[in-house]
Amino acid sequence: MPPYHFTLGAAQIFAIQDGVLTADVSKLYRRNGAPVAEGFADAATSLSVNCFLIKTPERIVLIDAGSGQLFGPDHGKLSAGLNALGLSPADIDDIILTHIHADHTGGLIRDGAPIFPNAMVLAGRTEAGFWLSPGAADAPDATERVKGQIGRAHLCLDPYEAEGRLTIFDDNGPILPGFSATLRAGHTPGHLAIQFESEGTAMLFVGDIVHGENVQFRDPAITIDFDYDQPSAAKARAQVFEQAANDGYLIAAAHLPFPGVGSITKEGAAYRFETLQKKDEMP
Repeated sequence: MPPYHFTLGAAQIFAIQDGVLTADVSKLYRRNGAPVAEGFADAATSLSVNCFLIKTPERIVLIDAGSGQLFGPDHGKLSAGLNALGLSPADIDDIILTHIHADHTGGLIRDGAPIFPNAMVLAGRTEAGFWLSPGAADAPDATERVKGQIGRAHLCLDPYEAEGRLTIFDDNGPILPGFSATLRAGHTPGHLAIQFESEGTAMLFVGDIVHGENVQFRDPAITIDFDYDQPSAAKARAQVFEQAANDGYLIAAAHLPFPGVGSITKEGAAYRFETLQKKDEMP
């Protein structure tokens, strides 16, 4: 899948598909923490893994890094996507993480070593503290799933920390010029929405605030099995949808069908997502 390109203010923005997760998503949805008995005929049967590159006059920034080698041969296509844009991993200045799950951090490494030789990796304070704090896996409430996720977090981020290239930023506030964070916890304890603004125009990179294009727009209260705190995840989704609809922001989501970019319109208690239709020619 070739990269998808559009402009926002003075920035060039590209969606890059790192891979596709095959899953019967209807069986993963939850209502009030329980499986949804009636199922969803229009639920996705796969989830795209989207990364986003923002090229400003000053720097090249990546939002999330995909799965890399961690999820099998159908993943790890981020580097090829960069190559299609005439770039290499060495050209990336900064990598902002919406959260620290392996399908967003696995692409940081290859064979245990950093792929991006010059990039600073930036993570939110709450998120980094939860996954990377010493002894996190020994916490009494750490499930086997969480312990595995903690192990993969260290696998992907420790090589950057060892080189002094892991920076922790405050959950709510500026990250880099033009980029700011808002804590939207629930999917993970420190999950973030990243706002980017250029020349008075803004959009939101929303990470895993939504999985699949139909069900959760129709009913934002529907959560997914992967959400760490399901009530908080539902609340965060409603907040992001409301903000995007009210302010007219484009959203860019990691697990909507590629390119994962579009607008949200409120329709009563539900929302409608429309994929961005205008595809610019790549410069």
